Amino acid sequence: MKIKSNLIAALLFAGASAVAGTIDGPVMTVVSGSENGIYKVQYITKEVSTVKVSVLDASQNLVFSESLTKVASFIRPYNFSALPYGEYTIVLEDKAGKQVERVTYTANQVASVVKITKLAADSKFLVSVANRGTDHVTVKIFNNNRLIFEKADTINGDMGIVYNLEKFSGEFTFEVSTASGKTEIIKY
Repeated sequence: MKIKSNLIAALLFAGASAVAGTIDGPVMTVVSGSENGIYKVQYITKEVSTVKVSVLDASQNLVFSESLTKVASFIRPYNFSALPYGEYTIVLEDKAGKQVERVTYTANQVASVVKITKLAADSKFLVSVANRGTDHVTVKIFNNNRLIFEKADTINGDMGIVYNLEKFSGEFTFEVSTASGKTEIIKY
């Protein structure tokens, strides 16, 4: 199982590296590991910089912090097994700004992680779901508050889809929800 998890992380990293030329700024993704309590943080950017990684609990208390110097991209595991179950926030800070991911650490159950990234091409967006096991995912896309796309799928493992919205203009809202209880709403 550990080999499978590492392979999935490597494939996600390789795929993200392949499109790194089309991504505006750094990208962070959090993937649950094969063992309960292990989360792998993936960071991809074009430029070498210093990156600060912080983990905060539900009350926004600092649980862990480290600075990585002279890095452009990395995959790094973080072990939550010594922490109480609950909501945590993983924060990455570099010279381009701050990125935040929230995870729910529970016993033998890891919720899906949803990420929506605007690609460098004007109207292309990457929707990715990192998931261990099977989950039901619904993607809704709104253009100026009008539903223009809706699709529900059952996925086994991870999913990544690029949506080309060049035929539309104005504000886009993505709503991605999973049966395991994760909902992400992002406006562009």
